[in-house]
Amino acid sequence: MIRLSYVILASLILFASCKEGKEDTEKPSSPRIRKNTSIELPTQNQTFTRGDVINVSISSNDDFPIDSVEITIGDLVKKFYQPEFMVEVPSQKVGTWRLLIKAYNGQASETHYRKVIVLPENAPEELTYTIENTYPHDTDDYTQGLLIKDGILYESTGQKGESTFKKKELTTGETLNVVNLSSDYFGEGLAIINDEFYQLTWTAGVGFVYNLNMEQVRTFNYQVQGWGLTTLENELILTDETEKIFFIEPQSFTIQREIEAYDNNGKIDSLNELEIIDGLIYANVYQEDFIVAIDPETGEVVKRIDCSGLLTDEEASSADVLNGIAYDADTGKIYITGKWWPKLFEVTFQPKSI
Repeated sequence: MIRLSYVILASLILFASCKEGKEDTEKPSSPRIRKNTSIELPTQNQTFTRGDVINVSISSNDDFPIDSVEITIGDLVKKFYQPEFMVEVPSQKVGTWRLLIKAYNGQASETHYRKVIVLPENAPEELTYTIENTYPHDTDDYTQGLLIKDGILYESTGQKGESTFKKKELTTGETLNVVNLSSDYFGEGLAIINDEFYQLTWTAGVGFVYNLNMEQVRTFNYQVQGWGLTTLENELILTDETEKIFFIEPQSFTIQREIEAYDNNGKIDSLNELEIIDGLIYANVYQEDFIVAIDPETGEVVKRIDCSGLLTDEEASSADVLNGIAYDADTGKIYITGKWWPKLFEVTFQPKSI
């Protein structure tokens, strides 16, 4: 009996010591420093329209009376001497803007960040199409990139084990030359700049550069997914799976700047095959039957082209989605097609009738 009590007593002491040690390890002091100030307005990811004002409100406790606030939005830096004030919404690019807000009490300061979303003030112009001509397109080609040079159609196609870079006769669809990609690669966007073709791959982070004879001359690397690719003056323009549009220096293939595509309702993501027409970025939206035209300086979607109904129901049953825009700068003609589509369409765009 005495021996049993001793065992129970020892167990209770051991349990108490273990519990005490466990509590000590489970409740460490937090290394985070509590701030004396907090941002009440704007809220994180709050949406504004160009031309609006942003109401800014900062609260503080008694230990940190605010005597001034400095706010930075892009290149704009302003100082205010009260915790509530208004600043103008940036009038440049649409999309995400990061606000840096510093609250001062004498020489002491506390820093906060807020992300806001800026929308264009106008809805995009609604357009439709007229079919001017129809040409054959190979239904084996899963179209990822499309362009015209000197009246010849060049196409990048996808699917692992089937990805290619092709040269075609525009009106007959006849393949004049083909480069087959390794089965490791899924072909994506295609562009030409400085008499060299650039071809993306989807997730491998590797792209290929070809001369005018379609001979591979080098490769390049990038960190995002490869979707669409086109050329604007001396830059390449790349899209990934998001609303972001990247402007690329060709030789180093480094990102110089980026914009985001937004219309008056929000972001337009899944931007896919690209083309430059009259200074605007035309982009297929993956798995949608419309094309958007985007201002390359601001990211504003200024046009939305309804491309539904191009294929008959029978044709559409064995085809995939709309994808492929090519512009012939010499003739001013626009061509569109899709993945595994039987036709290439020469089209014109015009406003929708009301």
